[in-house]
Amino acid sequence: MPGTNQTSGTKPKQSFFASLSRNDRFMIGNLFFLYLIQGIFVILIGSILPMIKEEYGLSYQIGGYLISAHSTGNIVAGLFAGLIPLLIGIKNSLMILNLLPFIGFAITLVTGNPLLLIFALLLTGLGRGSISNYNNQAVSTLSGGSSAPLNALHGFFAIGAVSAPLITLVCTRNNPSGWRLTVYLIIGLGVISVITSAFMKMDSVTYSRSEKGGNSFGFMKEKPYWYSIAIMFLYQCIEASVMGWMVTYYEESGVLASSSAQLLTSLLWITILIGRFGCSAIGGRTSSVTIIRALTTGILVFLGVVLLANRLPLMLIGTIGLGLSLSGMYGTTVANAGDVFGRYPLAMGIFVTLSGFGSIITPSIIGTIAESTGIRVSMRVLLAPAVVLLIFAVLNKGTEGTRQ
Repeated sequence: MPGTNQTSGTKPKQSFFASLSRNDRFMIGNLFFLYLIQGIFVILIGSILPMIKEEYGLSYQIGGYLISAHSTGNIVAGLFAGLIPLLIGIKNSLMILNLLPFIGFAITLVTGNPLLLIFALLLTGLGRGSISNYNNQAVSTLSGGSSAPLNALHGFFAIGAVSAPLITLVCTRNNPSGWRLTVYLIIGLGVISVITSAFMKMDSVTYSRSEKGGNSFGFMKEKPYWYSIAIMFLYQCIEASVMGWMVTYYEESGVLASSSAQLLTSLLWITILIGRFGCSAIGGRTSSVTIIRALTTGILVFLGVVLLANRLPLMLIGTIGLGLSLSGMYGTTVANAGDVFGRYPLAMGIFVTLSGFGSIITPSIIGTIAESTGIRVSMRVLLAPAVVLLIFAVLNKGTEGTRQ
């Protein structure tokens, strides 16, 4: 069976990919490709936002609504994406919902109407959340819950994220309207992904109504679960705002040119990619509580450097440190709750929904404040959730705090 451990001491353990059938290898490869595209288009939103805002004459407030609309779609998808395969199957669900982001991007090409643009970004979030759900479900199922294939999957997202600002830089060099070319490219990749997905066979990935733990809400009584939600909420306040507004912030800081802002955003994602593999390497030897405390300290310190710096060297140091500090927060915070997600299937949906509100609220607040203060001042709002995040990290004891 794919992903199961060898019980014999004489046979070497097969790698994850070697243990898969030919059909499953193609499926996993395609899911990695889908996640690569996700990494591109999610970060592309922040990379081209300054150009969309300028071309369509949008305010900072509308820009904040666009970022929040994407986050809203991502959360809403988490609520229903798991139900649709019960009706039409996981492959059909994946193929249909995978179209949504590219329909959304197509809308941005033809109209600057704020309501339609908000709807377009909502579609990108719906598609992102749905495909993320199916990708993680499939890889987790076939790997038997092993962390290495899941880390590889998220590594492909990070590779796409690194590429997005570079693609934007190439397409928009000496041409502010070149953002449209980046959108055409992402739509082209979307068409390719629909074609490749049609050849997948997903018989080995099933969805069932009756899973271990049933519909029990016992997880509501577990403190590590609620600490994890609080930490994730505050983390997403910061992460969504950084990813959505950082290119605009860099450009309007007076320290960086537009091309340098795109390069610095790529550097941010390179350090996140490195940090994710680093956290994966030390995760088995260091408690989640310790890692979270170290990362949240780094977030507060280096976010402060980025937001208060007036010189390029300091901004560079702050960006590298911030990327490393953000890198392992999601996976480590999920691990902080212990086995609650395995015992209670409903726990993950509520966790994603409640913590995800942070990614909706804060970008809009920053955009609204920027209308009167400018983006450089409004981004300093993020220091407040960073301080509270560190406080919760210090108070959090993880599963260790539940032992008698």
